[in-house]
Amino acid sequence: MMKKTELTKSTSPFFTIADELVKSCKLAKLPLAVIAIAALIAGCDQPPRATATTAAAGDFEPRYIGGYPTEETATAAFDEFDYQAATQFYIWGYAYLNTIGFDKGLAAMGGGQFANYIHDRRIQPQHQVLTANSEVIYFWSRALDVSDEPVVFEIPPRNRGHFWDLGMRALGDTGDIGPDGGKGGKYLLVARDYDGPVPAGYHVYRSPYSDFVMLAGRAFPESEGSVEKAVALAQTARWYPLSKAGTPPAHETVLIGDRPFSQEWPRDAKAFEWLGGAFVDDRPPAEARPHLGNMRRLGLRPGEAWEPDERARKILDRAAKTAEAIALSMAFRNRVALQPYPDRQWEIGFTNKSPQFLPGGAYEEVEERAGLWHQIIGNFMEKGSSKPGTGQFPLTTYKDSDGNTLNGSNNYRFRMPPNVPVAQFWQLPVYAVDSRAFVNTGQGRATLSSTDDGLVTNDDGSIDIYVGPEAPEGFEANWIKTNPDEGWFTILRLYAPLEPILERTWKPNDIEKVNSEK
Repeated sequence: MMKKTELTKSTSPFFTIADELVKSCKLAKLPLAVIAIAALIAGCDQPPRATATTAAAGDFEPRYIGGYPTEETATAAFDEFDYQAATQFYIWGYAYLNTIGFDKGLAAMGGGQFANYIHDRRIQPQHQVLTANSEVIYFWSRALDVSDEPVVFEIPPRNRGHFWDLGMRALGDTGDIGPDGGKGGKYLLVARDYDGPVPAGYHVYRSPYSDFVMLAGRAFPESEGSVEKAVALAQTARWYPLSKAGTPPAHETVLIGDRPFSQEWPRDAKAFEWLGGAFVDDRPPAEARPHLGNMRRLGLRPGEAWEPDERARKILDRAAKTAEAIALSMAFRNRVALQPYPDRQWEIGFTNKSPQFLPGGAYEEVEERAGLWHQIIGNFMEKGSSKPGTGQFPLTTYKDSDGNTLNGSNNYRFRMPPNVPVAQFWQLPVYAVDSRAFVNTGQGRATLSSTDDGLVTNDDGSIDIYVGPEAPEGFEANWIKTNPDEGWFTILRLYAPLEPILERTWKPNDIEKVNSEK
């Protein structure tokens, strides 16, 4: 026979529920046992889902009354949601900020929408270009709208270039890694829904996710014979609307020269104004719509002026700061690194599986895009080189041989082995971590290359490159200066790599620290 159990506060969880319900339901005049049983039968309120000590996301502790969040909890929860949404939008849109910053930087140099912008001097530390290469002459287009009509690009021979959209998704390459095979040709960039005529004789690239496209081209002084000849070749590139193909207009060239240049973007709430503005002019892809929906609560609404209130600005400033820390971690403490050599600190410069960051359409490579495009301007369809003697093989590192991050207060040595198997050249640049541009020390250079005259060569043909605050005696020509306490990284560029590089039978040495630990 079952023993009768008396309902008391000490023996039954019903009374815990009742205590809450007494405060929120009109049962306060009834006995506690009746309240508890009636509440469970009638479902007046569910048991509390959390106590005052329950951990929660962010820095607030949720509180409930009868299962309902308190007003204070709801306010904190919405602040947390909006903060997390803004942080994710910033990271997702990192490549957009990169491209928009570059377009604005070019516009500041003067010239019209269809101008050909040329860095007619080797890029120097005053040029804030993400991980630039001083061994080439760059020519650029602005971000061009192809939604009204296609745009024709006339590309010269002996160049190597890349088209990408506003979100840094690769559209196609030119030159020896593109369909023109290094002979030059005409390219036609069309919008995602373009169904008009395509004249014969064009290489056609379609932009599936954005209405804006951009070109980065490179002419090579090493193969042209001089900087001046490379600039002259770059000046023959031009672009114009398809409707003007019969009588192409005179093209405008803007020479950047030694003028300061920057593609930087705001690192605070204003970055969201840039991102929001991008999708006023550009039709957002499906991947952007959840972000844009969330950002309405923070003042970013399509077609409306952005006027954030004090609450929104505080949240967005905080989100930008957090997102920057996350992007830096993805770049320099990354979880997706590809290491081609088990016994080296070098990493493959590209971690994304898809040039559009959508491998098989199954998911979006958000982390790969944010981490990699913290460091690089432009995206390649051919990420490296699949054919010996073409393209490039980029390797990156931010660590010394002991696995410690590279610091400008230390002196380092990189010994390049003799007879590097490349058909063109190799280059070792030094970039500042915060700007991803060349270190700016007043020395006037931030790279050394196999094309440099006067490098000191060892007896076996190897070359020692020194990086640090002090020049080693006798190796001043082989030295790149750094700023104390400034982190730096490098991208070893191997241009036109041959079989030993592509097959991994050749490998570079690590960067070695040659003074005391910082």
